[in-house]
Amino acid sequence: MIQRRILILVLVATLAFMLAACMTGESETGTTTAGADTEPETTESIYDENGYLLDSLPSDLDFGGKEFRIFTWSNRTIWEWDATGITGDIIGDAIYNRKLAVEDRMGVKLVITKQPGEWENRNSFIQAVANNVTAGAQAFDVVGQYTPAAAIGAMQELYLDLNDIDYIDFEKPWWPGDIIESSSINGKLYFATGDITPTLIRSMGTVMGNLDLIEAYDIEDVYALVDNGTWTLDKLKEIALGLQTGTDGGRQFYGVTITNNVKYDNLFYSAGFKFVEVNSDGTISLSDDLGSERMIDWFSKCQSFLNDNPDVALLAINEAFTSGDAVFHFSGIDDVQNHLKNLDIHFAILPYPKYDTAQDEYYTICGYWVSMYSIPIDAPDPIMSGAVLEALASSGYRTITPAFYRDSFQYKYLDTEVNARMFDLLHDTLVYDTGRTFCDQINIFKAFRQAASPGSSWSSVYASNNNMWTNAIERVYNTLG
Repeated sequence: MIQRRILILVLVATLAFMLAACMTGESETGTTTAGADTEPETTESIYDENGYLLDSLPSDLDFGGKEFRIFTWSNRTIWEWDATGITGDIIGDAIYNRKLAVEDRMGVKLVITKQPGEWENRNSFIQAVANNVTAGAQAFDVVGQYTPAAAIGAMQELYLDLNDIDYIDFEKPWWPGDIIESSSINGKLYFATGDITPTLIRSMGTVMGNLDLIEAYDIEDVYALVDNGTWTLDKLKEIALGLQTGTDGGRQFYGVTITNNVKYDNLFYSAGFKFVEVNSDGTISLSDDLGSERMIDWFSKCQSFLNDNPDVALLAINEAFTSGDAVFHFSGIDDVQNHLKNLDIHFAILPYPKYDTAQDEYYTICGYWVSMYSIPIDAPDPIMSGAVLEALASSGYRTITPAFYRDSFQYKYLDTEVNARMFDLLHDTLVYDTGRTFCDQINIFKAFRQAASPGSSWSSVYASNNNMWTNAIERVYNTLG
């Protein structure tokens, strides 16, 4: 849990300080060098006053007031760069203060250039980067982009290997370990995300439950199901099949609503699967899971749940859940912030269900609307790019993430202790997959989602596609590895 980790960090820092205060130094001859009449040496803490780890950037870095130019997608700048002053909004103020702090510390002026870059505009966004690189314009120090756009840019060889950039320290907690490991190809990394952007938290997948309807339908305690490890796909199917909601007084009630078939991916990852494995030698390969009996069995259950259950419907959140007409909704944390914060709905946030009770952990996947950060190959000063990226991520870890996580989500939108605990669980179980990021190049997801429709089988889909997927993965590796 994040709160628990913070408390531990504070205790560790306090104990370290106490020990340092109690100890006296000795010279090589064994005589005391600090005593009653000498000033004790002080050791600078590696934690800030709130117990958050500090970065290791040199204190004398100063880039002399240079402009630091960030090219990013306009669809998400509201959560990253658009705050222009102190307004009393917790998140906006944190974003603005982070900007000022990094500018002052690094001796730079952040300049944001943006254009649409979501799925429909991902190629034109990357084309704008490519045009500048081809022209030798040295136009940008950093690019922040939609997740699949990052893969397109990498495949066009527009980005530097972040592992070769000075000052970026991927051992630090503001760079989540799993994203670094799963996105590295032969030890090379062309994009990364973490506490540099609050879009990571907003995009976490969650199953939302209407607690009023759960009580009305006499459904067992859903939080207890999560806690005791029995929140599985079979359990969710059992609950949904037993609801028999239908129409009541002219209102249509649903057991489960799903925004679109993209949310099918969340069920895949929550069962512990991945499409692409990063091997110990740095190569990438199609996951052996995809041809396994476990996958075939899970897919059959998933397909049955999605298609044979009249209580499951594809509906946008504002068509059912926000009006109190759906018991469960397959969603993401952004829906909480976008749609539920001003509604009088008692809701639960839950992880997506496990494969079965033998699965040790829950797994959470992020949606695509996460900003991935890269350094273009023509960046005028890669050392400055690395230092400022590290400073932005480090500062975001100590300021923006806590604002989103604690002050905003946990205690404003998720206003119960148990929901805060579930939020911890989602954050602590985040996983990533090269196969998901490189969806344009490997294109497994289209077949996976289509296979979930009636009349198909995973065995036939896998048999007819695995060679094509394997070849696509090899092309990615040969280009980037």
